[in-house]
Amino acid sequence: MEYIKDADYGYIMNKYHATRFSRRDDVFDAATGMDGDAIEEGIVRQDREIAHLPHPVRKARAFAYVLENTRISCDPRDLFPNINMVDRPLNRTIVAAWKTEVFRDLIPDVNEKLSYYNGNGIATIWPDFDHSVPDWDLVFRLGFRGILENSERARAAKPEQSEAQTAFYDGILITWQAILAFLARLEDQAQREGNDPMRKALSSLRQNPPQTFYEALLMDYIYFMLSEHIEGLQVRSLANFDRIFYPFYRRDLENGVSEAELRRQLAYFFLQFTAIGNYWNQPVFLGGCKADESTEINDLSYVFLDVYDKMGIYNPKVQLKIADSTPPAFIRRALDMIRRGNNSLVFVSDATIRRALENAGCSSDEARLCNVKGCYEYSPQGSLGCGMNYVNLLKPLEYAMHRGCDGVTGKFAGLTSPEPDAYESFEELFDEYCRQLARVVDGVIDTVNGFEGYLSYINPQSMLSATYTNCLKTGKDALCGGAARNNSNMMFGFMADIADSLTAIKKVVFDQKLLTLSEFADILDRDFEGQEKLRLRLLADRDKYGNNRETPDAIAQRIAEFLTGCVCGKPNAAARGGSWNMGFHVARQSYDQAPKTLASPNGRRRGEELSKNLSPSMGMNREGATAAILSITKIDATAFTSDACLDLGLLPSAVKGEDGLDAMYALLMTFIKRGGHAMHINVFDAETLRAAQREPEKYRDLQIRVCGWNVLFHNINRAEQDGFIRQAEALV
Repeated sequence: MEYIKDADYGYIMNKYHATRFSRRDDVFDAATGMDGDAIEEGIVRQDREIAHLPHPVRKARAFAYVLENTRISCDPRDLFPNINMVDRPLNRTIVAAWKTEVFRDLIPDVNEKLSYYNGNGIATIWPDFDHSVPDWDLVFRLGFRGILENSERARAAKPEQSEAQTAFYDGILITWQAILAFLARLEDQAQREGNDPMRKALSSLRQNPPQTFYEALLMDYIYFMLSEHIEGLQVRSLANFDRIFYPFYRRDLENGVSEAELRRQLAYFFLQFTAIGNYWNQPVFLGGCKADESTEINDLSYVFLDVYDKMGIYNPKVQLKIADSTPPAFIRRALDMIRRGNNSLVFVSDATIRRALENAGCSSDEARLCNVKGCYEYSPQGSLGCGMNYVNLLKPLEYAMHRGCDGVTGKFAGLTSPEPDAYESFEELFDEYCRQLARVVDGVIDTVNGFEGYLSYINPQSMLSATYTNCLKTGKDALCGGAARNNSNMMFGFMADIADSLTAIKKVVFDQKLLTLSEFADILDRDFEGQEKLRLRLLADRDKYGNNRETPDAIAQRIAEFLTGCVCGKPNAAARGGSWNMGFHVARQSYDQAPKTLASPNGRRRGEELSKNLSPSMGMNREGATAAILSITKIDATAFTSDACLDLGLLPSAVKGEDGLDAMYALLMTFIKRGGHAMHINVFDAETLRAAQREPEKYRDLQIRVCGWNVLFHNINRAEQDGFIRQAEALV
């Protein structure tokens, strides 16, 4: 691999997998600490002894215990230490125990509701500790020691404190003192292993903010590892990379460090996340605008893409924030990478995101400097939104067609609907669908509000909270109303399927009168058994969302507007003190909720995958990319502050040469100019994918953009592969 020595590559790609389940003396020296089992036993034993103390202090003490005792390595084959002997030990011990206590003993009624929604495919809900972004500007400005000192100044400025506030500041003190002590451990280990560049950088970072590009990379990496793999809170952005890292990059060049050396450092940084191999990939973003609206794209932005491209990796995943001032040459460079098979780049619209945040009450600067995180979500700096709430838009249609009963289980869902043949018009059915949908929304809000007030009790966040100015000012945990904004997000899935299904009912039942609604419901109950001709007719119908067709697009638009009114602005848990917002994102629910969802009127059988994000159903985009863009941008992505992503497929033949690149650029800019939020692109043809199924060993590097993250094609199951083949077959 370019930039990486062969021996170093092998070491780095294996170092994170030397865990409690695989003792590897070539990665960890046993003399440097305990193994994973002993660490977890020690956490539990220590916690029993301090069970009288508040949770923030107990968790901070557990965090410190891990950093004092975990095995470490600072091998000269690497620029970054290995501190991951045991992964997420706090989550598996005290946090798991506190979660059980809350859901089993304190709020069993809420737990029962949560189990009902999850078990019946109505919504997939779990407590969200997955979408944090520290205030990277503060982290890089103050450094590790400076963050601790800043938190102690905030404590001193608040002489009258409640017990909860005292516990909050104590947790931060213990956590960040432990981090500084851990840096000293790493420094000593680097000296023992003869890794002098790492030793010097660690010594500097113990005392000061980062001074060099390497120190900045090292600080970013250490924060990530300690938060995500020890503290137990995912870091869903490695920062606005070009904006934050550029001063360090320029300073090094001015001080005589070669560009080749800086590229090497960047490559070793990237390789850490490739080696860790998180399924969802690790996000980082580039671009955006300065205060004068000029671009944040700079020399480092191009170097970033070039190094990434030459390495041939797909993790970390890269979000590109595109604005009017973003150089076309930079956009075209990224598009060229995508058409050559690097699908781990996603484009997000700076203008759309900023308008959405300003509509939600953010200042222009808050909106401009917002983070892009996770798959393509976004939030103002210093904010912590929670959002593991995926709602199935097809379920309310089952209720409306089955007298208020679940189409799969037959059980009453709580709100009686009319007899199927009692609807005299499509509008009556649509109104009933919306009534059932509103009930689901209210139920999910009630359920999530019932447990989100306990998030900081389950998993207090001393590490993250120390980077949030408002947390320090108020003495509140980031999960307990301390962040600048504390919203909860509801994600709606399968917009294309519901729009296409309602369109099919309108045509077949109410316009053409080929079936009664009760007959249609019976056909769906039998999963189209004996009705293959009808099913193929439904699938072949041209009135499908994502093809710029009036009826399905209008239905999708009406549903989006209805949901905005149902969700946006409603209060979330009182302890968090925020409000609800929404978006259209499915993660893996296209597959996971499919078996729990009845066959749908658009011709989909039960168990077959459901549509993704705001994209057409798989294989249904028959009118080309422009039509898909026209459909999705009819939905106002500035009316809510979360995902509205288009998953676009293009044929390799359509993107060849300069004309092909021009076409890709024109499609992207059309999407952005029309108010689209996010777009990611797969470039493939059906025959290549079929060949990869037959002979996976010949296509080991074939990447597929799944739903906000990348995987290798041979790593997804056959059903998912077949879905992408259907999508490719429909491309024109």
